[in-house]
Amino acid sequence: MDSVTLDRLANLAESTLPFESCALLLGEEMHNNRNILEMFVLTNHDRSPISFSVDPDDLFCAYEHARKIGLDIVGIFHSHPSMPRPSRKDIKFMQLNQIVWLIYSTLSHTFSAFMYSGMVMQVHMGLIKDEGVRHPWGIIQPL
Repeated sequence: MDSVTLDRLANLAESTLPFESCALLLGEEMHNNRNILEMFVLTNHDRSPISFSVDPDDLFCAYEHARKIGLDIVGIFHSHPSMPRPSRKDIKFMQLNQIVWLIYSTLSHTFSAFMYSGMVMQVHMGLIKDEGVRHPWGIIQPL
């Protein structure tokens, strides 16, 4: 993932306050690594500060967009007004959508990434360096 995408996700989260924001992460999966190349912003159908859901029509549009540009859905992004850890509801849906779940905390301004494979596991999120400079988002909040 590059710093521009992380900046865009953080800005999305801050701009949708007090509600949670959400987006699908599009990219390529190679050798168990997911390279995130684009984001597809979704509307939080719940309009809630502690929950998100996506309208099925919006989800369909996102999958169609990904198909047209030749990318896969490799992750789900959303924000929390607390620390970037999966909620009980997130864990329930992580079991159905076993892809990367990237959570941004509007409280600590940090990202954490998780996957479900029999249990919730935090995953390492690598940052593509911009012209050799390490971006501040490269510091990931530990679990």
